[in-house]
Amino acid sequence: MKKYLKAALFSALIFPGAGQLLLKAYYSAVFFAFFAATGLYLLFVDLYTYAHAILEQVQRGEVSADLASITELVHQQSANIMETSNSALTILLFTWLVSVVEAYRIGKKLEN
Repeated sequence: MKKYLKAALFSALIFPGAGQLLLKAYYSAVFFAFFAATGLYLLFVDLYTYAHAILEQVQRGEVSADLASITELVHQQSANIMETSNSALTILLFTWLVSVVEAYRIGKKLEN
């Protein structure tokens, strides 16, 4: 397999920056990994905040502790979760896509 294809697949399937690491483009690898990790961190913080709010409602007795009630509450709040997590998800997906394209471009350039 050509190295540029392998690098693009590494960035696509493993983590952004993995393909750049394979190509020994260390600054690019750190750049993409940092922004992808930031997007993941922001996404997990948002999800944790909503999960914690639901847990508090269950503990206070506002919602019964059965699976059906909790599932219904999660479905009700899923629109709110997507609104607040939209920027984190955008950062993550954009970084991932650019990382794949950049790994392919760097690999193609090194091959010539």
